[in-house]
Parts: sequence; structure tokens; C-alpha cells
Amino acid sequence: MKVLASDFDNTLFTEDYDENIKKINEFVNKGNIFIIATGRNLGLLKPEIESKNLNYDYLICNDGGIIFDKNLNILYRLDIEEEIIDDLVLELKNDPNITVTYIDDGINHLTHKTVNNNVINARYINPKQAQETLDKLMEKYSNIQGYLSHNWINIVNKKANKGNAIKYLKEKLNLNKQNIYTVGDNINDISMNEMYNGYYMKDNSKPELIEVSKAAVNSVKELINLIEAEKNDI
Repeated sequence: MKVLASDFDNTLFTEDYDENIKKINEFVNKGNIFIIATGRNLGLLKPEIESKNLNYDYLICNDGGIIFDKNLNILYRLDIEEEIIDDLVLELKNDPNITVTYIDDGINHLTHKTVNNNVINARYINPKQAQETLDKLMEKYSNIQGYLSHNWINIVNKKANKGNAIKYLKEKLNLNKQNIYTVGDNINDISMNEMYNGYYMKDNSKPELIEVSKAAVNSVKELINLIEAEKNDI
């Protein structure tokens, strides 16, 4: 049995989306496991996968902050510590470079604190200033981490990342690490590519991800073909 964890945007969700899905469904029907590992929350991911009848086993959302099974039951979550939420949000709201701040509970973006504060997303104007803000926050609050995506600061629990989320599933399901493959394009994919058999998208990947990955692929479909050709099952 092989396991593939794929990033969504610009990795699985590309102009090859339909062909990727067809290959994924064949892969899963052969008894393999397919996982989507994305920075999106469930609310933003569901419409794109349900409309296409994509056969997945697990969804790792919010960059590893929360895991759902195929029936959308929550298996695991790692939230930002509640006692620092108010201070974090206040600092972001008072920053003139930030236009809006959301708290994400893993399913929806909210404008207020909730019981489960999985991610903080803050929309920025100037990326250099946003990085400075994020660096200051991470220095001040040692139990968070974050990164900049297009127009957004993303803040999560320091232990939350895609690699650790896959590790949770590996231990829960007693998976063979040698049979776990990952693929992505951005810096939030580094953790999983460092820990497992990591591949990167050929045309659009960040240099930091390329450095920790085995090789490039043009599509998820191509990677599945490579995986199926290997003979390392135990």
C-alpha cells in the first residue's frame, strides 16, 4: 500500500485537475491512501472537491492544524492557545498595513474569537512590512509560527504543520514511512517533504522547497505513475 499526500492549490488544483482526479481515484481504488494537505480550511476546500467526486481518505487543512476523515469527522486539531488570541488579533488590527483579520476555526473564517481558534489570517498591503510584523509576533509569542501567502499572513500553533499532521496519521494507521509520498509547491509544504518522499511541482515551486525535495514532477498524475512503478512495499 502506498500513501500520497498532495498540496491542493497549484499542485493538485491546476489545469490538470480533472486528469489528476481520474488518476487519484484509480490509485485509491487499488487500495492506496490519498490525502489532501492544504492551507485552506474545510469551507474553502469542500466546494472544489465535492463537485468533482474526488476519492480522498483524509483532509489535512489549515497547514496541518486540523485533520478530517473521509466522512468529515475531526480526527485531530491543534489550535492556537486561547490566552494569546486576543492579544494577537489586537496587534494585527492596530497595524496600518493590515486591512482585515479573521480567526479560522478549521471550517469557517470568523471575525471574532471562538472556542477553537485554529488559524489567524490577516490580509496585508505591503509584504515587506507584513513579514516584519510576523517576525515580531513570532519573537513575542514563542508558541506560534507563520508565513506569508499571497496577500495574507497565516499564523498557527507552533507545532502545527503538514509534516506533523501526516506523522499523526502514520502512527494512527501504522503506516510504513518508506511508502509515504508528498508533493507541493510552496514553503508550507517543506515540513512534509523533509519528513517523507517529497516531490515538488516543476514550474512553480519555491527554492526553499526544491532544496528539501527528491525530484520535480509536472502533475499529481505523473507522480502517481512514478509511485506505482516503485517496488518498496513491505
